[in-house]
Amino acid sequence: MVRKTGNGARKKFVYFFLNSKLHKVIKLSRARDELIAWCYPDKKRVLYSYSQVKKYKENAYSIKQVGELLNKHKVTIEDYILNGKIKTPQRVYPIANPDSDWSKFMLSESDILDLHQYILDVGYTKDIPSKAELIGLLKQNIILYTRTDSGFVPVWRAEEWQT
Repeated sequence: MVRKTGNGARKKFVYFFLNSKLHKVIKLSRARDELIAWCYPDKKRVLYSYSQVKKYKENAYSIKQVGELLNKHKVTIEDYILNGKIKTPQRVYPIANPDSDWSKFMLSESDILDLHQYILDVGYTKDIPSKAELIGLLKQNIILYTRTDSGFVPVWRAEEWQT
């Protein structure tokens, strides 16, 4: 339960990429600095140091989340994948049944940047964020806009480094 005066609940990460492999958090203990995760490409359970995962992980995004970032419909993104226009991202499957027919695509930040570049190369640039705006959204920086004579211009805050 979150207090009314608190900052809110922490955002939990469930899926992440580490060493270009998709993982799902099974158990997390910050006190013991350990994270137990399922590695999808290797189909096995692995143990990591939580601090190292937090430092080196790459976020994983569903097709729906990518569609919201790029202002594209999820069916359009799925078509790009199924038609081979972009490389096939890694899939999430039920851990209890790896041979199941059900799966879901998860894209890494580098996959999203590649998809963004493909969309720009093809010429579908309507309502697409710029590369700098997309990187800001992926890093979850707050993007502020200031009004100038020529219109609104994006302005970013400097990154705050945690020690």
